[in-house]
Amino acid sequence: MLNFQKEFVQSHYSHIQVRLLKNVIEVDLTRSSPIPADVRLAQTQEGCVQLRQTHQALFATGQDRLLKELTEILGGHIYEMRTDLDPLTGKSMMVIRLVEASESLI
Repeated sequence: MLNFQKEFVQSHYSHIQVRLLKNVIEVDLTRSSPIPADVRLAQTQEGCVQLRQTHQALFATGQDRLLKELTEILGGHIYEMRTDLDPLTGKSMMVIRLVEASESLI
């Protein structure tokens, strides 16, 4: 996921945290340094909405590529992928829900 962010979105991160839960992978990415334009936009509610929408649109654009890479790693058990952005901190969150074992047998 970090490679996807670095290569596709051209973002650089100083911190990555991955949490593995029962059927969920949560990933938090913290940028190395804030983007000045993002900092200015995040000062208004409308700007925060624009930043979140842009982040989600960028993710949607490359989602097929990321899904292909993760499918190879996880064996095709991905149910859903979502992303969000905290505009004030620049922290990017990604949630990958996996198909439960009982669901994959149906």
